[in-house]
Amino acid sequence: TVRRYPDSIAAHFLGYIGEVNQKVIKKSKGFYSQGDYHGITGIEKSYEELLRGQRGVQNLMVDVLNRPKGNYADGKYDTVAVSGEHMISSLDKELQKFGEQLMQNKIGSIVVIEPSTGEILSFVSSPAYDPNLMVGRQRGNNYMALLNDKYKPMFVRPIQAEYPPGSIFKVINALVAQQFKLINENTYFYCPGGYRYGRKGFMRCTHVHGSINLKNSITESCNTYYGYAYSRMIDFAGMHSVNAFKRWRKAVSAFGIGTALGIDLPGERKGLLPTDELYTKRFKNDQWGSAYTISLSIGQGELGITPLQMANVMAIVANRGFFYKPHLIKAIGNKKVIKEEYLQKNNAGIDSKYFNVVIDGMSAVVNQPSGTAWYSKIEDIEMCGKTGTVQNPHGKDHSVFVAFAPRDNPKIAIAVIVENAGFGATWSAPIASLMVEKYIKKSINRPQAYTDRIIQANLLPGAKEFYPAAKKIGTDNISSTTNINEKPNRVIRTNE
Repeated sequence: TVRRYPDSIAAHFLGYIGEVNQKVIKKSKGFYSQGDYHGITGIEKSYEELLRGQRGVQNLMVDVLNRPKGNYADGKYDTVAVSGEHMISSLDKELQKFGEQLMQNKIGSIVVIEPSTGEILSFVSSPAYDPNLMVGRQRGNNYMALLNDKYKPMFVRPIQAEYPPGSIFKVINALVAQQFKLINENTYFYCPGGYRYGRKGFMRCTHVHGSINLKNSITESCNTYYGYAYSRMIDFAGMHSVNAFKRWRKAVSAFGIGTALGIDLPGERKGLLPTDELYTKRFKNDQWGSAYTISLSIGQGELGITPLQMANVMAIVANRGFFYKPHLIKAIGNKKVIKEEYLQKNNAGIDSKYFNVVIDGMSAVVNQPSGTAWYSKIEDIEMCGKTGTVQNPHGKDHSVFVAFAPRDNPKIAIAVIVENAGFGATWSAPIASLMVEKYIKKSINRPQAYTDRIIQANLLPGAKEFYPAAKKIGTDNISSTTNINEKPNRVIRTNE
């Protein structure tokens, strides 16, 4: 069995093969024998049974010295070997190359989905490695070197890393609160610079927004607005707060949060979506309300979302309420068979009419000077996005950006995370902007310095900060917290 990777890209998607051990031989019920190879990670593992084909069998007669004397029964019981199935990947090779180039010397992920099909166009996990390292006589040594690398290049971040989503979670809360008919596009809340909750709790906002409506709460990322919206969903829903929380959690889970999406790769994690039992146990009673879990209003606290789930949320918004299961193999065999599960619409439980105001706000994030990602605006393409800055207790904050484009008839949904890189507007948004432009226009029409600044930047922890063509880009209006749920009178700090 031989593998060769001429482009040296998409290692985490492709995976690698290795020699079978006794456990695999036993489990295969005689298909494998010592010296055979099988898929260990990636597509090689997910589609092993299709890729390996069928063995040919030749029955020979031998004499007492075990010398062949011809085919038994003239070959009547022999079978011909059958090659493994051909497969067509959904990855766009040029977009994948470009994404890996943009993410060099950075830790994080890029996931790009075609909203109309669920096909994954780019699947970047950084740091990556050359898949050719897992072929040949040095494979064992190379594997150990990669395994011991402090930046963990073998870790498949798009489906295995879990992050608090930060302000991008406001998109979900805005939609759910509308579906519950507790806010609408004309709902205003007053932001004096923060949201007071409980007896002494205070969740800060990055600005004094004054009276602000739903659209502008997305554009300007107002924490106060979502403190009030979350309180309405939990405390003023006409039911016990624990039951209201259960209803809220069920609505959020319909977006694919807290459950594995079922991508055709091994090792996908489901993320974290806290249950009411967790809080009842923590607070030793069931009388807790929104003040105890207020960090969930702005995507902090116990939440954990994978980059794949983030991109899928953008596909839902792009489709105005539904998604197709994200997948990397779009057709199998010469007949180009598509799995039935990839053709089924999955409803997120939000009426399409509630998406318009949220999309208006997301468009303004990128396309209006007041938006947090104005620097990432693309000429002739209306990209709708949301920045996020996620607190990291182990170092600098993570930079997050999610988007889809164009606004009408969307062709691409994207999530970008750059760990330890600070504001979403500074790094993730420009990377996503370049990826969107590359896919839709097939070229980059901006000054070379814009791209060079990203490609040449070394954002690895411990590396000397090097930001070529540095300029003040702006910041996202994002607050973040660590776990504030132990008591309802904690203060949530901001990152600005």
